Amino acid sequence: MNRIILYGFALTGLAALFWACGSGEVVTYNDDDQMMEYTYGEDDVDGSNLRGMVEQAVSAYCDMDENRDACLAATRPDDSYIQDSSKSKSSSSSYVPVSKLSSSSRFSPFASTASSSSRSGITPVYASSSSHSGITPVYASSSSRSGITPVLTSSSSSSSKISSRSSSSRAGTQSGATTLPEDVPWGTCVANSGNPGSRGVPLKWQFTIDRTAVNGNVSVMTSSTYSWEFDGADPATFEKTGSTGLTSTPVTYDESGRFGARVTMTYNGQSQTVECDTADIMGYPVTDCECVPDKEEVDVAEESIASGATLVTWTVSKCKSEDKSFTYEWEDGMTADGASASMTLDEKIAYKPKVTVRNSDNGSMVVTCNVVNTIDSDHPEFEFKEQNAEVELPAGESTVYFNMPQNWHNGDAGNCTFSCNKIGDNPVTVTLGSFTPVTNYYVEIKVPISSTIGMTPMKLTLSGPAKCKLGW
Repeated sequence: MNRIILYGFALTGLAALFWACGSGEVVTYNDDDQMMEYTYGEDDVDGSNLRGMVEQAVSAYCDMDENRDACLAATRPDDSYIQDSSKSKSSSSSYVPVSKLSSSSRFSPFASTASSSSRSGITPVYASSSSHSGITPVYASSSSRSGITPVLTSSSSSSSKISSRSSSSRAGTQSGATTLPEDVPWGTCVANSGNPGSRGVPLKWQFTIDRTAVNGNVSVMTSSTYSWEFDGADPATFEKTGSTGLTSTPVTYDESGRFGARVTMTYNGQSQTVECDTADIMGYPVTDCECVPDKEEVDVAEESIASGATLVTWTVSKCKSEDKSFTYEWEDGMTADGASASMTLDEKIAYKPKVTVRNSDNGSMVVTCNVVNTIDSDHPEFEFKEQNAEVELPAGESTVYFNMPQNWHNGDAGNCTFSCNKIGDNPVTVTLGSFTPVTNYYVEIKVPISSTIGMTPMKLTLSGPAKCKLGW
């Protein structure tokens, strides 16, 4: 997921912040990701809002340093100041983008108690190691002034953590907490991402906070306690404080049916219970059904339709389930009788209906029936797909398909020629689509080139048999 991943920061006393995008793996996507989306908004897909906040904070921090440029080079949240791992044996300060780092390289911010006595300012230090390729921001305190010294060094540790300078930030947020409205829901919740579950198969419920309802206060998410209750599930309850409580522990159901759940969100002394969308828990599954027609092909000519020969019946069979009390829901237009359903086909179409098979344990299977193809003997079909290839056509009405290759006539502009040569002694009358009928021993009709590609159908009527072709 190409989303900016935040390591951690405090707007009060911000020292540095680092992130990676795209293929630069930094942290695993987890339950706290909703907090990030909540904080910066769904529209911040390119990270511009987050980048703007960080650049302002870093700039303000480095304004206090007597060597501002070096400070910015050490702390700016940009992928152009990462030490080149290929030159880690030298003392050169060469840098490459994050995308060029190996997959094992990652940022690992941690706290250090090292002090600096050589100067009074905040000093960015670039330290390299011949055995490691990663860059680790180390936050070291200064003995002469309050602040944090960013130290760029190499580290072999693959773990990362962020140490806070003070715990007063979170406590301060709680003391100035927002009062939440009592007349609107604070969020919504669903099970299994809104999809049906299955008996005995664990699923999770998810609560999504409404940012508008809580007035955009991110501390609501991180400081609230979420108390879950699940109808008919094991376990029946779950409680967690912080963003990890937005997602429930896995729960299972011993019975099939429709079940509800609710979550009580408590923040700063206020509580609200939100009823979740009900979850459909499927029972014994239905498998292996087949739906087969009594005919594989029918003729939709007028005589066949009149005689009833185009009536097709599909039948469902071979369904498997622990619960074999099946019911069948056929799609509209079918005349159903339990496991069988019929339809009269009266037009040229390849038809394959669908039927939903259910058992009494809330299990179901959607079955696509085998296809029935149709022909029309009253209107035979012929395809023209090669230039000047003659096709012998019978007298009467038929359908011709022009399926010439793209650009066969050096483009689609202009006309080509459809021609027919009589078979026998008499002239032939040719009627093609909406073109004016032409009568002669040899007939030519100008057809737009654009109509000769893509299986374009045209109705053709001949007064007698003829050999026809398509050419320049």
